[in-house]
Amino acid sequence: MIYITIDGPAGSGKSSVSRELAKKLGFKHLDTGALYRAATFLWIKSRKELASQEFLKMVKSANFYLSGDSTLYMNGKPLGEEIRTVKVGKVVSKVAEVPEIREIITQKAREIANGKRIVVEGRDIGTVVLPSACVKIFLTASVDERAHRRYEDYKSRGVSVRFEEVVKEIELRDKIDSTREVAPLKPAKDAIIFSTDGFTFEEVVSKLYSLIVEKMKQC
Repeated sequence: MIYITIDGPAGSGKSSVSRELAKKLGFKHLDTGALYRAATFLWIKSRKELASQEFLKMVKSANFYLSGDSTLYMNGKPLGEEIRTVKVGKVVSKVAEVPEIREIITQKAREIANGKRIVVEGRDIGTVVLPSACVKIFLTASVDERAHRRYEDYKSRGVSVRFEEVVKEIELRDKIDSTREVAPLKPAKDAIIFSTDGFTFEEVVSKLYSLIVEKMKQC
């Protein structure tokens, strides 16, 4: 097994970069943010108290797994646009800051990654979920840059949203993610910190691929 972790704030390019790197490396890919979004989707649908035993049991009993092409499934169904809505995006950090939910999702992420050659992305992968990972990357970018990326992503999926709303969403998630008591967003001590500002997607992937390949020789 070889674990590559890619952490960073919302909109830093983790998902697209992680997927492409996994493809180039011939590794599996796991977006742990999708696990939290799935839990958020369940919470919105259930209308139960967020930290209630009923809801926690629902999240704990959810069955997640990766298909051959790294599609994430929950309870036998592929997760798609239903977890990528603005509604889910606005409250996912609220769900993710509940300690009991973080504990459940952390364990599920470890189970999915176990024994695999895999690129795992999130906010606390290198620090909490997979602290013994072979290579740890922490992606950063300015708020404006990240908001533009998220805004363009929403537009490409036909989601109607104002740019100002996206900026507020990014700033709020940054504040919640970096100040929560449990597993706050921060780079691991041995992480490679990489700013994507000013680079094209292809340039980011190329530079990180070279760094990862070199770093894996030491694992």
